[in-house]
Amino acid sequence: MFANLKVFPAVRRVVMLSLFGLMGVLSLVPASDAQSPSPFRNSAADFGPAPGSITNAPLPSSFSVDRTPRVYDRGKGSNGSRDPSALKERLRPFLGAEEDDDFSPSLPADFRPTLEPIPFGKQVVPAGRNEEWQPRRTLPTTPAPATKPQLSVAEKVAKRYTDPRVIRIVQQLTPQAGEALYLEVSQMIDNRHVQPTSYHDRVQSGLEHLTVALQTPSFQQAMRTRPSATTTRALQQDLRDYANQLRVANRSQSVDVMRTAEQMVADAGVNPAVVCIEFVYGALDTLDQYSMFIAPEKSGNSALGLKGSMVGIGVELESHPEGMKILKVLPGGPAAEATLRRGDIITAVDGQQVGGVELSRAADLIAGPMGSTVKIDLKRDTQIGDVALTRRSFKVSSVSEVRMEANGVGYIKLDQFGESSAKEMDEALWKLHNEGMKSLVFDLRGNPGGLLTTAIALSDRFLPSGTIVSTKGRTEADNSEEVAQFSNTWKTPLVVLIDHDSASASEIFAAAIQENGRGVIVGEKSYGKGTVQTLFPMQSVPSALRLTTAKFYSPEGREMAGVGVNPDITIKSVDRTADRDPALQAAVKAAQDQKVIDMATRARSDRSAMRVLKVAA
Repeated sequence: MFANLKVFPAVRRVVMLSLFGLMGVLSLVPASDAQSPSPFRNSAADFGPAPGSITNAPLPSSFSVDRTPRVYDRGKGSNGSRDPSALKERLRPFLGAEEDDDFSPSLPADFRPTLEPIPFGKQVVPAGRNEEWQPRRTLPTTPAPATKPQLSVAEKVAKRYTDPRVIRIVQQLTPQAGEALYLEVSQMIDNRHVQPTSYHDRVQSGLEHLTVALQTPSFQQAMRTRPSATTTRALQQDLRDYANQLRVANRSQSVDVMRTAEQMVADAGVNPAVVCIEFVYGALDTLDQYSMFIAPEKSGNSALGLKGSMVGIGVELESHPEGMKILKVLPGGPAAEATLRRGDIITAVDGQQVGGVELSRAADLIAGPMGSTVKIDLKRDTQIGDVALTRRSFKVSSVSEVRMEANGVGYIKLDQFGESSAKEMDEALWKLHNEGMKSLVFDLRGNPGGLLTTAIALSDRFLPSGTIVSTKGRTEADNSEEVAQFSNTWKTPLVVLIDHDSASASEIFAAAIQENGRGVIVGEKSYGKGTVQTLFPMQSVPSALRLTTAKFYSPEGREMAGVGVNPDITIKSVDRTADRDPALQAAVKAAQDQKVIDMATRARSDRSAMRVLKVAA
């Protein structure tokens, strides 16, 4: 049922080069050590490690594993002081205009405000290494910039017309093709969006976007036209007066309004096709923040993300007043070889300054064909320098860390729920099992989500029974319930680490573990995305439309949009440093507690009891 859905967060952007199919439940790899005890729940007598086999460190006195009803904050979108616009800013590099993400020619997808930024490229490591970056000189320190407020219509329009993908599609669009695009988008909103807005609201928003665009310098430059200030002001006033007279009840009337607006801008010497584009963006602006129009890459496709390989320099970025800030350096890529690291600021690319440049436009400067070289100027704290990197392909793994902590506690860090994540998790689990793992800490901090099917498959590896997630939308295809059914579930006591950047698929997994009483959640309240997006390829124009088609609900039936997952043990990430990780320390301690061991045992006992009831029936 979920074969074509993806759950993203909110901040990473991942774009597909080709179609990928259903993420099936994979068989576990047999253990290499024949003497190792089975980690699975294959028999009623096999309940996991004996209580005495793990050092039982007491948990904080405030910790309890009883499942009494929790009080959840019902605020919309953000968690605490979290600013959704900052999250969306990190999504911009490869997606549509003011919102971006993943493009696949025929695959519905779910996108969350992804909190990990956008990778530039992917896979296969050729010979040759990039030289390490060396600073040239030291600069005086400057205060950190304040958090950006949510974007206004004017800011959205300005950013839109600095995006080369949007500019390309507008410049090539005819009024006839633009009208066909608007009709197609309108029909998809009417038929599939979980909560469609009225045509009156959509048209009013479209006229507002158009009116603002006429005076926006980036729009005028992209359209290669600059009417006089007098002409522009007069046209804007005419559009406002027209909007005030309107009462639009249906799609046909909205098209009539659009055609009238086309004639008005054509008389002023502006390409009438822009009216269609602004009506599309205006209509989507009345919906939720995750529904968006996705203009195609120059090749006709977007580039990459959940597949497992990339071509580029291997960094994930977000906007910064001085250029682009590196959020993550992907292992095995050119940037990692050159010792670039999180927090470095890219100030120039091939001599072109990128401070103040829109993120997707700056990202285009870094992207390039395999084997080509790009020179990057960097700022690290108070030092500046430059480095030349050769773009190449390299492998991108979902599982970024696998190791043993103290007292038989295994640790796995999952960066996203990608196409290869289930296979990578199986390999990581068997590796730790063969090294003597007695309990597991599964780190989903900063994980923006990914494939819904992968979230279900990984939950199924730990839950012997119970509901994993349910979705509710306007069509039968959007209404589903997934229950645990994987025959060989791991009996290992489990602790899941989350933070405010854990979203979408991460929240599905954490809620499934928590509300089924299978493990303990440690860290901070999660992001609270809670919706499923479907990606529809457009037939009228090479592009795609992402719409929110359903909301997802926890095993207890709790709506997760704007709410998220509250941890059992709260540890603030603000206390985390390069040398100290209090949340991980608390998770390792919790993983050794008898209460967590008992939860794993109880989950198996409940499954055995269920089998007995079914046989008796």
